Amino acid sequence: MHILLRVSYILIASGLLLLSFNSLAISKAASHSNSDVVTIELNKYLGGTEGKLNNKSALNFKFTNTNSSNKNTCSIITTDNYLRHAKNRLENINLSEKNFYFDCTWNGRYYFLSNRVRTYAEVIIKQPDSQFPMSMHIEAKLVSLTGEQVEIISGDISLRRNQK
Repeated sequence: MHILLRVSYILIASGLLLLSFNSLAISKAASHSNSDVVTIELNKYLGGTEGKLNNKSALNFKFTNTNSSNKNTCSIITTDNYLRHAKNRLENINLSEKNFYFDCTWNGRYYFLSNRVRTYAEVIIKQPDSQFPMSMHIEAKLVSLTGEQVEIISGDISLRRNQK
């Protein structure tokens, strides 16, 4: 009995040691991955087109950064119906919303929403008034096929194409 009790203490102690090593490894991996996240700032509206999403009528909006190539773009595509009923807020967390999608092609790499890692896209739509045109505020976290993560941020981007 005394030997069994001693073995139990050793197993418990080694288990706690393994747990602390796992916790340390997980926290280091989490902090390492956060520091490797690239940030893209959008500030220019390139235009919009009509299209389809899940066989439904949809609108596609394209954005870029004025200091980058026009080949670097991010796109919002949303069904007409979802846009009308979203109360000025489009949201997709880990591909939970089939009527709204967001993706980017930046520096030759494709970034997208995924249900395998934490990703999201949120767009706040500001309705026009007599002083300001319609605008969008975008925040997102996307992933590439290689697992590289990117954060997308913007201020309020006017949906007028002829911006100075």
